[in-house]
Amino acid sequence: MDNISGKRVVITGATSGIGRTTTLALLKQGANVAFCGKSEAKMKDLLDEIAQVEAGIIYAKAFDVIAEKEIKQFVGEAKAKLGGIDILINCAGLNPAKNRVEDIKTEDLEYMIKVNFVAPFIFIREIIKDMQERQSGLVINIMSSSCLFSSEGVGAYSASKSGFDALAKILRKEVRKDNIGVCSIYPGGVDTPFRKMERPDYLRPDDVTNAIIQIIKAGPDVAYDEIVLRPFVEMNL
Repeated sequence: MDNISGKRVVITGATSGIGRTTTLALLKQGANVAFCGKSEAKMKDLLDEIAQVEAGIIYAKAFDVIAEKEIKQFVGEAKAKLGGIDILINCAGLNPAKNRVEDIKTEDLEYMIKVNFVAPFIFIREIIKDMQERQSGLVINIMSSSCLFSSEGVGAYSASKSGFDALAKILRKEVRKDNIGVCSIYPGGVDTPFRKMERPDYLRPDDVTNAIIQIIKAGPDVAYDEIVLRPFVEMNL
């Protein structure tokens, strides 16, 4: 994968933050992209912006990734529209309820597990077998530095992301023989709508997008397994 033009990419969480900047960057470099997000309004805004640039084949759909049936339908439609999938980028994620462990509500934990762990797993499962048949492919998972550093008050989010992180580590070993790369990116604080307060001293979404582009351009002989990106002001080491 020494270039991006013509690559067939699926991106989740495309309507905001890292997913949005990555979708736009890949389209501008000639990729064919199927992308999804939950918000109909944000999807319309993204499509309006895409209409202003020269883009390859696109397929877009707004739906909630907690619905397995919706994921399967989207992946099937993406395969048909793009003619296959070379790259999967799991960006969708959320942290809607920050609490100490003793105050975590069961429904909040379950919802975060569905979005941050189960949904990206389903996307992988529905796509990886086609990559194995072709003996090539790339999966990029946007994790979080919370997988690497235990911060008080974000137990539910950290648990959901860390569970997916463990699954991705095993997947990496299982599909290496099939010439499929599995890269996990662990961003620290990123200044996106993901957080309630603006943090201009944090990473920009483009910082993570640039890392994703670098991974795709690296070629099949280079394995980027894990990348940690932190804002310089962050000390979660």
